[in-house]
Amino acid sequence: MGIDMTQVGLPDLSILTWGLAALPVIVVLTLMMGFKMSGARAGVIAWLVALAVAYFTFGGGIEVVASGTAKGLWTTIFVLFIIWSSMYMYNIVDLTGSFKVIAATFTKLTNGNKMLQLLILGWAFPTFVQGVCGFGVPVAVATPLLIGLGFSPITAVVTTLLGHSWGITFGSLGASYSVLLSLSPVEAAPMAFWGSIFIAFGGVITGFCILHNYGKGAALREGTVAVLFLSIVMGLALIATCFVSPNVGCFVAGGVGLIAGSFVLPKFKAYRPAADAPPLKEDPEVAGKSFIDAFSAYIILIVVVFAVYLIAPVKTFLDQFQLGLPFMETVTSFGYAQEAAAKYSALKILTTPGTLIVVSCILAAAYYKSKGFLPQGAFKTAWERTLNQSLGATATIISMTMMAVLMTASGLTTYLAYGIAVATGSLFPLLSPFIGILGGFVTSSGTSSNILFTGLQYEVATILSISATIILAAQTTGSSLSNSFSPGNAALGAGVSGLSGQEGEILKVTLVYNIVQGLLVGILAFALIGLGMGL
Repeated sequence: MGIDMTQVGLPDLSILTWGLAALPVIVVLTLMMGFKMSGARAGVIAWLVALAVAYFTFGGGIEVVASGTAKGLWTTIFVLFIIWSSMYMYNIVDLTGSFKVIAATFTKLTNGNKMLQLLILGWAFPTFVQGVCGFGVPVAVATPLLIGLGFSPITAVVTTLLGHSWGITFGSLGASYSVLLSLSPVEAAPMAFWGSIFIAFGGVITGFCILHNYGKGAALREGTVAVLFLSIVMGLALIATCFVSPNVGCFVAGGVGLIAGSFVLPKFKAYRPAADAPPLKEDPEVAGKSFIDAFSAYIILIVVVFAVYLIAPVKTFLDQFQLGLPFMETVTSFGYAQEAAAKYSALKILTTPGTLIVVSCILAAAYYKSKGFLPQGAFKTAWERTLNQSLGATATIISMTMMAVLMTASGLTTYLAYGIAVATGSLFPLLSPFIGILGGFVTSSGTSSNILFTGLQYEVATILSISATIILAAQTTGSSLSNSFSPGNAALGAGVSGLSGQEGEILKVTLVYNIVQGLLVGILAFALIGLGMGL
């Protein structure tokens, strides 16, 4: 398969140039996972490598590298706002003792089964939140909940990173799915159908990855029934919803999963307590405290998010207030261009997730105070904790995002994808998900990955005369699942769990699962295309 790279403004394809384009990614993974270097330091080194490759190999002059770096710095504000606000909210809730009440309630609902608690709050709940508000919020909200239930920070982070990722295509009110339709001529109905099939398949894999991470073989033996039940329930809910309204597919799937997981699954024979099991002991510290009171901060958050995102006139009005930086058009010496922007990556001040978390935190704090739950000096204590917990993640996210956006602005990321497409030929469907994973890794966003590579995937499918719809379904599934394996999301998870500086350990775990997920999705795409489906 031949592609004229001059048409896309990139150097001719060669193994050496492809290796140089991949060098920033190789460097950051090697330093973080091999040498256990902090994400902040590894990110700075990888950014310098990306800068050198962009300047000397891809013809990115001073304007290109300066603009790409500045765009990266600006983009971090959005993510950091989420981290700092969610950590402050977590600390306020923690100081009220509410996590003990939440833990006691879910212990009772699940008959004390920790694995069921993990699947409900680490998989179904993040899926539900992702349905309306993505951008890392499911990880930021669910990770502290799991830690509060007694799970180790690393287990909590990996679980929520995996648990929220599968539904991203049809989450955030369908933002990622909408990109597929807007950037390719595929029809909406078949795209929604095949997309939901692939995403539901990704959900099954995700459930088993969560089990394996939690307890390897023992957890797989105990939890297979639970994962099959939840994946079937959420998968069918997703597919059925996508026939009617794909934009709320993830929201409906997560909601159904939450209800089924909390009230149906614990009644299964495999998860009922033994007849001679002693009754669960009630913690005297939570006696008389209401679950509604304890969970009120997250109930308020859900209500605020839904009120803003689902009431169209409210969102339209609030979205008017935006803050963005102007950037000029940049063009490399090969002709790879980035359009000028009057408000690049505009921050929607009143509807950005960080703002919604702040509003929810204020309302929750007022409610807790009225109930007498907040101890003296809680606001100051929460701020001091947040400061200590979030500084490391802040440095990591800044450096990683500078590297990622610079790679995108100078064409390195696109060049990597074209190289994969040309090298694989008829085997392309097997590796199609990995292009989505590459985009998600570099941008920490499934939507951004689809923006980067929808056109490329469609073009390759057309050249090979295979189903573009199935190839795009594989692309968007890969881009969704990649959110468990991206430095930005790992830093976010580390920041809200007290693991700042250990992002490499998180990525080391999720890398293995992402490779398995990508291979299985690729095999599905290859098999379906081999059967002539999707045309």
